[in-house]
Amino acid sequence: MLSRLPRSFRRPTALVIAPALALSLAACGSDDSDGAEGFDAVEVSGDFGTTPTFDFSDQLVAGEEEQKTLIEGDGPEVADGDQVLVQYTVADGFTEDVVLDTYDQETTGFLATVGGEAAQPQVASDLFTGYLSGLIDDGMTVGTRFAVTVGVPQAFADYTTAFTDYGIGNEDGLVFVVDLASLAAPTGTEKKAPAWAPTVVEKDGVPASLDFKGTPKPSGDLEVATLVKGDGPVVKSGQTILVNYLGQVYKGKKPFDESFSRSGGLSAVVGGKQASVVKGWSKGLVGQTVGSRVLLEIPPALGYGDQKQGDSIPANSTLYFVVDIADAANTPAPAATEAPTE
Repeated sequence: MLSRLPRSFRRPTALVIAPALALSLAACGSDDSDGAEGFDAVEVSGDFGTTPTFDFSDQLVAGEEEQKTLIEGDGPEVADGDQVLVQYTVADGFTEDVVLDTYDQETTGFLATVGGEAAQPQVASDLFTGYLSGLIDDGMTVGTRFAVTVGVPQAFADYTTAFTDYGIGNEDGLVFVVDLASLAAPTGTEKKAPAWAPTVVEKDGVPASLDFKGTPKPSGDLEVATLVKGDGPVVKSGQTILVNYLGQVYKGKKPFDESFSRSGGLSAVVGGKQASVVKGWSKGLVGQTVGSRVLLEIPPALGYGDQKQGDSIPANSTLYFVVDIADAANTPAPAATEAPTE
């Protein structure tokens, strides 16, 4: 499992948010207007694939979920078990501010499994993506844009104080606009696999394991093969990428970790000072294009070296990864820390 891997490869280790105790945190919402619920308070416009425009006629107060289709997509229908690349925007109904937008070049979308269970939240934004994943139904079409209004208490009853970093109060109303951007699969030109590459074994159309029959011994160098050349933008050093992946050691009987069977995918920084993955990922994935499927052979020196990782990755292992690059965004600079005062 990914959670067994060291911090250099792991998502944030804990969701540092308290259940709804609301000790000293009051809701943002309190002005002279009683406000309105749902789409009586806000109108949403804008083209698919762009940041929407929110026109608030009144304060949006917390209320039960209302959903409206804004644009009916003409792409393929999604079915249970499909993974969909989702782009979305969130606005706070009290401040009327956009608080999260995956079209802002600094935030990736997410991968939702239709009919699947949301992954355990690790950070506050995972609560958003888990909630939105549950709204994507069998039979919806790629290219669809829909909007949802809902109150924080109604959607996130156990985590109403989780969103203070976004400026969202524990009793605020929220507006989500969701674009079903594409099915989560490599898109581009297929390439022939090189002789060193193990066979990618698929189940239900996605990678399930690697078959090392006939595969030569590892070369000791980083090997990179682009199995599908995506037609999206080039991944730059220091960017955050959204991927699906499968990892297996040389001659391993089964993967030690994979994300194809669960919602969310993995967001990771490749290259640069904020890199959050093993060096082999940064060296092998920077310069690839969004939409690509990449196969990596990572020597121990660019992986975990002489350190074993649980029971599934022995010391000095050569790691093989299949990586589908779904999205990329610029990584925000880390927040400046103030020097301690005497």
